[in-house]
Amino acid sequence: MSSKPVPQSVIIIGAGIFGLSTALAIARRHPSTKITIVDRLTPPVEDGTSVDTTRCIRADYGDPLYAKLAEEAQKKIEQDPELSRFYFKQGMSFVAEGTPGPMLDLYKKNLAAVRARAAQGLGGDPIEMKSPEAVFQSIHGKTAQPVSNASLGRRKRWNIGYRNMDDAFIDARESVRIYYERCLAQPSIVFRCGVPVDRLAVSGQQATGVILENGQTLSADLTLVAAGAWSNKLVYLDDLIVPSAIEVAWIKLTDEEVVKWKNMSITTNFDTGFNLFPPYRGEIKCLRRSAGYRNTVLIPHPEDPSKTIRTSLPRTVVTNPTDQIPLEAEKALRDNLREMMPQLADRPFDRTKLCWLSQTPSADFIIAPHPRIAGVHVATGGSAHAWKFLPTIGDLVVDSMEGKLDGKLAAKWAFGTKGTSEGNAPRIGGAAQELAHVVRSRL
Repeated sequence: MSSKPVPQSVIIIGAGIFGLSTALAIARRHPSTKITIVDRLTPPVEDGTSVDTTRCIRADYGDPLYAKLAEEAQKKIEQDPELSRFYFKQGMSFVAEGTPGPMLDLYKKNLAAVRARAAQGLGGDPIEMKSPEAVFQSIHGKTAQPVSNASLGRRKRWNIGYRNMDDAFIDARESVRIYYERCLAQPSIVFRCGVPVDRLAVSGQQATGVILENGQTLSADLTLVAAGAWSNKLVYLDDLIVPSAIEVAWIKLTDEEVVKWKNMSITTNFDTGFNLFPPYRGEIKCLRRSAGYRNTVLIPHPEDPSKTIRTSLPRTVVTNPTDQIPLEAEKALRDNLREMMPQLADRPFDRTKLCWLSQTPSADFIIAPHPRIAGVHVATGGSAHAWKFLPTIGDLVVDSMEGKLDGKLAAKWAFGTKGTSEGNAPRIGGAAQELAHVVRSRL
């Protein structure tokens, strides 16, 4: 790649992890560059992928490139006096059913990677749990006994695991707020929030900025599309990215329950896709990395408005506030709770949502110049694991803009690279369901 300067004006579409981190990186490297961040809402954007109560901070990757990047980002979080206030290093437990198959292979691969890093002095030794009893007791105490197969009505699926005490969770909303305020403090950054971007402004094969839904045009030398699950509306991504949603639910706890479980680790199951977070602000969050849901719509082709395309675009708690997760999703969450947190399995959810993700087949990001339209760069495809790179991803995007991104990363994140999953963000196999067929409303 040949090196090139960042131009004098940049529009960033999206005030999430990619957008805010990149804006700060540009402002610090190139203080004379004018940066405009455009979003539908003021950050923390309520229905953005980046905004949530808690997120995982981990370096448990079998892929050494992501493991190294995650370790670097985690150190920056720990050394950041503002972010570290909302960071809790309580470990993360990775569990498997134990039957032969891809998920057991991934479990073994990640465990081996953690052991190898520990041998190099890059972390502690993983704590193994070799039975369902040990997995259950990692949350409930040494004398606790798991629910029987007869009570479950099936065989246990939480059978073996390991805990990495170097992992942590973080308050995602507060962290995004901190980055928003840091951007506000930069004289070269301005925000234009409240009116969505309708489309890119393109003359010939050269982008000149964006056109908002109210018809106003904002001009810039370079436009960065960092719109997460909304990116497919702005650039033609074909099947490089599938915007889809996974189910999330929160359960209110009593004060006694908070005390009982406050020191537990995040606990996740490779085979069922279930994630259980420690108590935070009086509640427990659970989710499932399911095959997910899609909301197929017909929209103008981003590069040729005379044509139309079918793609999935988010239907969120902002646009449809009475929506709740599909019944099948609720049953799957409760089935996992019945095995690992039986006290909560039948308790009403305080609230639920579908978290919209920008998923690539390989779970690799897309950080690259647009191949057909000059003046456009893309930073999307977070695939449910980009959040943890908040302190570092912006500098990598700027490296890409300047044509000096590390060659291995440039190849991995190239526009048009589909690839296959290496387990960096594992999820249950299968195609996403059409949300219109299963959507539910509280009313």
